[in-house]
Amino acid sequence: MNTGRRWSRRSRISAGTSGAASFLRLWICTILDLGTTVFVERISGSAGKEVGVNDYKLAGAGFAFLFAPLYFVTASLLKYELGIGLLFDPLDKALMSDPENLRVFNLVSPLVFLGGLGVALLLNAYAVLRLNVGKEDSSIVGTVRLEARFWNIAVMAVSLMLLATLVDYFFAENFVYRS
Repeated sequence: MNTGRRWSRRSRISAGTSGAASFLRLWICTILDLGTTVFVERISGSAGKEVGVNDYKLAGAGFAFLFAPLYFVTASLLKYELGIGLLFDPLDKALMSDPENLRVFNLVSPLVFLGGLGVALLLNAYAVLRLNVGKEDSSIVGTVRLEARFWNIAVMAVSLMLLATLVDYFFAENFVYRS
């Protein structure tokens, strides 16, 4: 797989344009390329054998991806529900006081928050679920095996709760009930 040539082409495309749109386009292409590469490497594997990954490492990576959305949701809830600005005020001063920084934050934050939640959820679902498809007696047979791993399930639960919170916030802020 020749990812070097594709990467340099994407870098040149991004370097030729300026602004947040090119930054966003570069990261979307990078994430799609990473996902494609992971899928191809997983399928090709080493002679069909599954490559083992320590499930604690996947849980740790999941928690790392959860940090930004967890911080933002916690800071926002403390600030706007309880009036405690301890976590939100530094974020407000650094990112939201300048209109240009706020514009970039509004463009990038959905990708960082939702992307981080999605990656954390998928990584840990990978650690917990085992899917096998094979052929037996001219029939295609699929099996799903669930392995109870506490830290991976905890990351998945936190990811789903934060995702529900962000979706609820999105609908509460953008849609008004009219009677």
